[in-house]
Amino acid sequence: MRKIKMLLLISLLSLYLFTGCEKQKPVIDLESIDISEIEKIELSGTTGGKDGHFSCDLSEDERQDFVELLNRVELGNEVNENDAMADGGVTYYHIYFSNGDKITISPGPVFKVQDTYYKFNNFDELWDQFVMFNSIG
Repeated sequence: MRKIKMLLLISLLSLYLFTGCEKQKPVIDLESIDISEIEKIELSGTTGGKDGHFSCDLSEDERQDFVELLNRVELGNEVNENDAMADGGVTYYHIYFSNGDKITISPGPVFKVQDTYYKFNNFDELWDQFVMFNSIG
């Protein structure tokens, strides 16, 4: 009887620890971003090579297409920043809202929103479309 109580206690404690340690899903809902709320989207980054920095603003049509793409992104749980680091190029999208707010995202196998990294659940489905936008710069 004592062993059963001990095993039950260990099981409950383990369950509590594992569910409490799960990283949270993102606060920002990319699906809810509406093009009418966007004033400007600036694309910037580096190709990873010498003098490879770039920056430009998306046109009105590009903004529309980009917001439609963002609305399809499915973010998972938060991941460790060290798991998100990659060598080479990186692209940032600075999204300026008409109310004065701004968010910065960086899509990749791990999707950065502001200073937090998330699993990009539908990366395989959407990545080629992000590559098209990344090439605008």
